[in-house]
Amino acid sequence: MKKQVPQFSIGVDYGTNSVRAIIVDLQDGGEVASGVYEYPSGDQGVIVDRKNPLLARQNPADYIEGFYAAVSEAVRKAKRKGFKPELVAGIGTDATGSTPIPVDRAGVPIAFDPKLKGDPAAMAWLWKDHTSH
Repeated sequence: MKKQVPQFSIGVDYGTNSVRAIIVDLQDGGEVASGVYEYPSGDQGVIVDRKNPLLARQNPADYIEGFYAAVSEAVRKAKRKGFKPELVAGIGTDATGSTPIPVDRAGVPIAFDPKLKGDPAAMAWLWKDHTSH
C-alpha cells in the first residue's frame, strides 16, 4: 500500500479586533498550529471618534500586515512539528462581509494615499459603524 503524503490547509479569519490563522492536517482535521495578530490601529483595532460615537472604522493596512503576521506565526510553530509549507493544498479566508473599503480606480484602498492618512472616511467602514443614521 502506498503511503499517503500529508496535506494541510491554512485558514485565515479576519475579525473585529484581530486576524487569526490556523493550519489544519487534512488527514484527520487536527490543528497543527495557529497564529494571531491584534490590529494596532485605533482602540483594539477599531478607529473611533469621541465626537461621533457612531463611527467605527479600521485601517486596511492592518488586514494586510495581519495576514502576513498571523500566517507566519502559524507556519513558524508548525515547522517545529515537521510541517512543510509545500504540502499546503489551499488557503481559505473568511471575514465580516459588510466591511466596505473605499478604493481608487486601480483598486487600491484610498487609506494608503499619504494625503488621506488618518482620515476616518478613507478607512474600512466596520460592520458596527452607524454614521449613516
